[in-house]
Amino acid sequence: MSRILATPRTGIIAVFSAVCALFFAMPANAQSLTASSAQSDAGSIWWNELISANPDRSRDFYASVIGWSPKVVAAEDTSRPPAPGENEYTLFMQNGVESAGLAKYDGKEPTDPKPGWLTYIQVANVDDAVVEALKKGGKVIKAPTDAANVGRIAIIADPDGNPFGLYTPASKDAKVAGH
Repeated sequence: MSRILATPRTGIIAVFSAVCALFFAMPANAQSLTASSAQSDAGSIWWNELISANPDRSRDFYASVIGWSPKVVAAEDTSRPPAPGENEYTLFMQNGVESAGLAKYDGKEPTDPKPGWLTYIQVANVDDAVVEALKKGGKVIKAPTDAANVGRIAIIADPDGNPFGLYTPASKDAKVAGH
């Protein structure tokens, strides 16, 4: 298991669309990584997120079947509960540690990931990995973007159409845009 996932963390949300159609939780401890630790964790599973058309049903299902405790938080700031009418995000907790996230599928954008599990894999450089994926027959679902205080993320699909996320953490030593 990656060092990133081995410690408790608080999620941060990165917004991919201008209308905030879909949110993705991002572990906050990524902001404290150094460039060397980010490089050494390349290839590690960084985060798993469920995209669901019915978050209430999914929370109940995974709480019963897996034993996770769902913690509903504000999508824009996962350190607090959502205000009335505010977009929600769910952190699935196991023994007080974030295990996975749950985002509501709105389907507002044609490029929004469809309902299902989305795995984020850490890479040394998101932009380079996207270019390589395109060379090898993959496609870009969500272009690389910076998530404040978290890092750089993108969603791509392999040549068989399987979507997954790419993630490079921000470092304290350099701006995310400097990848």
